[in-house]
Amino acid sequence: MSDVAFRSAVEQLRALASGEVSSQGLVELYLERIATHNTALNAVVTVDAARARREARAADAARAAGQDLGPLHGVPITVKDSFETAGMRTVCGRRDLRDHVPEQDAEAVKRLRSAGAVIMGKSNMPPGNQDVQADNPVFGPSSNPWDTTRTSGGSAGGGAVATAAGLAAFDFGSEIGGSTRIPSHYTGLYGHKSTWRSIPLIGHVPNGPGAGRWTEADMACGGAQVRDARDLVPILQATVGTADYDDGFSYTLAPPRATRLADFRVAVWSEDPSCPVDSDVAGAVDDVLTVLRSAGAKVVVQPAGLPADIVTNQRAFLPLVYGAFTYDRTGLTPAPNAALLARLVQNPRGDAGPALRGTFQSHYQWLKAHTMRNELRQRWFEFFQDFDIVLMPVAPTAAPAHHNKLIDRFGRSYEVEGVRRPYWDQVKWNAVANISGSPATTIPVRRGRSGLPIGLQAMGPGGGDLTTIEFAALLGREVEGFVPPPAFR
Repeated sequence: MSDVAFRSAVEQLRALASGEVSSQGLVELYLERIATHNTALNAVVTVDAARARREARAADAARAAGQDLGPLHGVPITVKDSFETAGMRTVCGRRDLRDHVPEQDAEAVKRLRSAGAVIMGKSNMPPGNQDVQADNPVFGPSSNPWDTTRTSGGSAGGGAVATAAGLAAFDFGSEIGGSTRIPSHYTGLYGHKSTWRSIPLIGHVPNGPGAGRWTEADMACGGAQVRDARDLVPILQATVGTADYDDGFSYTLAPPRATRLADFRVAVWSEDPSCPVDSDVAGAVDDVLTVLRSAGAKVVVQPAGLPADIVTNQRAFLPLVYGAFTYDRTGLTPAPNAALLARLVQNPRGDAGPALRGTFQSHYQWLKAHTMRNELRQRWFEFFQDFDIVLMPVAPTAAPAHHNKLIDRFGRSYEVEGVRRPYWDQVKWNAVANISGSPATTIPVRRGRSGLPIGLQAMGPGGGDLTTIEFAALLGREVEGFVPPPAFR
């Protein structure tokens, strides 16, 4: 059954429905693979085998009785360790939450269970979602299954590794600046960032445990990492929808704007001087351009009407993201802002300045960024009247080596074509969708010079999740798509 481990969730659902496999069989397969491979990868940090087996038996019994549990009936998954899970440890990479066992599920987790998903365990991440690698002082780093000397990316890096290495059907995660898309790019998966607020993040850490349960961090979104783009459809069907409290916001999935590559209108934004990409990423863009033009799609490269460049987008993103991470109503964070300020002031290198300004900004400064955000959103709304998809890089390179600095978040660097660049360049292309509130889907395109996966991302109009997913699915058939890492097949 080893090939079943790497089948898409949709294929597994078909196999479950036909009786080819059982939910109990899938759970045992994945538990065995976790036991065999997780020591080398450190992807899954908490496993509840007993509960997974009980839920799998219940799913099989319900199916035998003719009951339908929902669009994910019997599929075994992992969940990012920032989502509260009732009776299962939720650490979020933080020492102060090492022993935190919630009494209730996060809203998204509750919806996944209601849809029939079997949650086997929790996947690794950085402390408080605040890094581009999945490393923390509680569990340590997750390693890339294509090359264990390389990072898996972050923040949802453990979930990407679990999905790519065949330890789960998929991982459900979250992001605020590329946390699902970057790890998917680094491990050869399809990764989706949902339209802002389409999936409630009630019970997501930070702002999740205990007091403040109704608080959701600015720009944070639900998402998932999968082996086939169409797996994202039942995941969204299970989790999208207005929260149980009434704040005047509602959301429903709109149908895709096109169902053939030939009918998509694609803007290709592949270059920006403030965040250059290497030849592997540029080669992936060339590959996709060839496919799109051959299919007859309308393609415009570097269109003059792009609403913003990377620098402009960062001016809005940085104050908002630092502001979002500063606020914590949980009462579980032991270090006050004064202690954070002391740590930042002691750091003499890198780009600590934006962190200082964002963490301790005035309300007026935050409002300036918020106003710029709203203007950019309106520009993108108008832009998407003429285009269906913006195709752009996910990160400037393939997965870099593990970084040995867990605490020094502002002095790091890595190389792009031999030139040292700020470590946080990995986030810049992704922040465009976070500011606009748009959905975006990573597509595995090819492997680079080092043999590591290279992906690109498709960003669509707000509310157009199924548009980006349909585009990713169609394009994925014409490029390399997901390939299992050789060492873990």
